[in-house]
Amino acid sequence: MDYNALNKPEYEGIKIVRMADNNNGLPFFIGKVRDLNTEIHRHEFIQIIYVSKGSAGHVLNNNSFTIFKGDIFVMPPFVPHYFLPGGDAEIFEFEFEPEFINEKFSASNSDISFSDFAYLEPFLVSENKVRPRLNLDGAVQRTVENLFNGILLEYEQRDMDFELAIKALTLQLLVTVSRRYEFGETESEYNSIFLRHRESLIRVLDFINDNYSRGITLDEIVRVSLLSKSYFGYLFKQMTHKTFTEYLNGVRISKAVELLRTHPELKVIDVCFMTGFNNVNHFNRSFRAETGCTPLQIRKNKT
Repeated sequence: MDYNALNKPEYEGIKIVRMADNNNGLPFFIGKVRDLNTEIHRHEFIQIIYVSKGSAGHVLNNNSFTIFKGDIFVMPPFVPHYFLPGGDAEIFEFEFEPEFINEKFSASNSDISFSDFAYLEPFLVSENKVRPRLNLDGAVQRTVENLFNGILLEYEQRDMDFELAIKALTLQLLVTVSRRYEFGETESEYNSIFLRHRESLIRVLDFINDNYSRGITLDEIVRVSLLSKSYFGYLFKQMTHKTFTEYLNGVRISKAVELLRTHPELKVIDVCFMTGFNNVNHFNRSFRAETGCTPLQIRKNKT
């Protein structure tokens, strides 16, 4: 399969992100980011995304999916996607040209088949087969996180032969995730729980995003979920790795950061009450705990 075939004419107006945009002169880029791209776009390279913290909405093939810590997905070249605003996810973004893994994957070589390279075949598939998410848990999750951290460290330090080291770690990452893709049909407990209660959880997250500015109670959220209080608490913590209160405060702080950056005319106390906090001291403590900065520092630096 020629991955350039995914560059369809109907996508002509959608922005293409190119490797050269990284301005690093390398055939790869890796970063750990929280400012997710909410503009629809596509890449001329492979992009692997791993959620290391929190959750966010992701849109692929006009379908929206909620992704959580431990989720990994691989975007083939030229397939449009984007993230929904309002999430609190922290992700690894690892981008590389297929030629970096094997030089036979050149744009001019139409004879090569992805099936010749088993570690890439599960990822470079036709658009309608791109999997929205795969959750990693236990030992596999720890292995993948260590590999991402290793690649990031090599990229940042750039010691002798760092490109070769990154290539070796990337191959190990691809093989590890490829095996999980292949054998992932036997769902983990996480996947089973998620599939069974996906609609309930999405309904709760949407309700929080729509009502964060007022005093939402746990009892109210439980009614929205249509689950028992104890089971909702268990399910929500499993899926988001946060309690309901922690998640709600995270959403509120995220909205507060946005207001501080975009509305300089607002006072901090105004932002406090607009985002659902009813006590300025509590707002300031929560803000510093979540961002590591004070509201005024965020406004001054706009970072």
